[in-house]
Amino acid sequence: MNFRIRKVSIFTVTFSSVVVWIGFYTWRIMFNNFAVEVFDASATDVGIIQAAREIPGLLAFGAGALALYFTESKIGAISIVTLGAGLILSGMAPSLLVLGLATVLMSFGFHYFEPNNSSQLLMLAGRHELGRAQGKLRSFESIAGLVGAGLVLWLTLFLDYRVTFFLIGGLVTLVGLYLTWALPANRAETETRSVKIKRQYWLYYTLSFLRGCRRHIFTTFAIFLLVKNHELGITVVSAIMLTNNLITIFTHRLIGNLSDKIGEKVILVTTSLLLIFIFTGYAYIEYLPLLIGFYLIDNVLFGSSIALKSYLRKIAPPEDLTGCLSFGMTANHITAVVIPIVGGLAWNAFGYQATFLAGAGIVFIDMLFALRLPRHEETPTADHKVS
Repeated sequence: MNFRIRKVSIFTVTFSSVVVWIGFYTWRIMFNNFAVEVFDASATDVGIIQAAREIPGLLAFGAGALALYFTESKIGAISIVTLGAGLILSGMAPSLLVLGLATVLMSFGFHYFEPNNSSQLLMLAGRHELGRAQGKLRSFESIAGLVGAGLVLWLTLFLDYRVTFFLIGGLVTLVGLYLTWALPANRAETETRSVKIKRQYWLYYTLSFLRGCRRHIFTTFAIFLLVKNHELGITVVSAIMLTNNLITIFTHRLIGNLSDKIGEKVILVTTSLLLIFIFTGYAYIEYLPLLIGFYLIDNVLFGSSIALKSYLRKIAPPEDLTGCLSFGMTANHITAVVIPIVGGLAWNAFGYQATFLAGAGIVFIDMLFALRLPRHEETPTADHKVS
């Protein structure tokens, strides 16, 4: 692939991701207010819809199956259309049931887009710039979150929620339709894809599962703890989210560059070690500014997924990559419904300390498996040729 075509392809991958994250943040910011103010949704209603939203992540292995018949670029474009259609349907929803169905549709678009887009980026990037390429993409996704928040804040000053869903959802859908028509195939006709779960990728799947467990504990209960026990208001919570996006614009690039320089093993082990202290801190520390700092650091450390994907790309040839990423996302979401329920029961029975100490235990196990990764200079190289 010549340099110019490669440059255009990476631009397309980045542009597509920005569009998807603007759409996703539109839903994320508006959903709770829309559900409560328009449909008078209860906590149970919102919880059920949020649990249903994770189902497409659990079924993400289907993205690998689709790659047997369609190119990654086409699947990504169709996923953008699906996400946009979910936003439009959210605006049209006459009931909570339809809003739930619209949320699931949006989520299918998001969760099927991610592994295909990541696969394209990893196939385009060279071995020594895997982290750098992912870091740049994640930085643009953080910027897209800010853009999405800005659009919602601006549009809802003049328009109601439904029209805002229509406008942003319609824009996302139009971009997806254009890309579906405009993007060429990104592989040769003789090139195949595989969706088999192969033994040599067991460590990637295991780490994806464990990271999913800790992610769901923290995203479910960290902010809840700050609101429940420290009475944080919506203004402060919104400021924390905004600060998080501003910080990760820079830290994602830093983590990506470090992954290339010092290796995936060091990044993943160090991240787990820091997270053990953060989870334990949430169990025992009550000083609010420090807890907020822990929350921001944890979100920065989510960027270590860059290192895990870099490791996968180094051991997996192109024909296995989309399938592996898809199964990895499924492994990451296996506990998406179970963890919030079990964590909540543990919280009620033994106190919030039990929930966060369990998280620390999971992170410790994750660190033990991360120690099994080969050293930077010993990681085998898979074929990086892209047609």
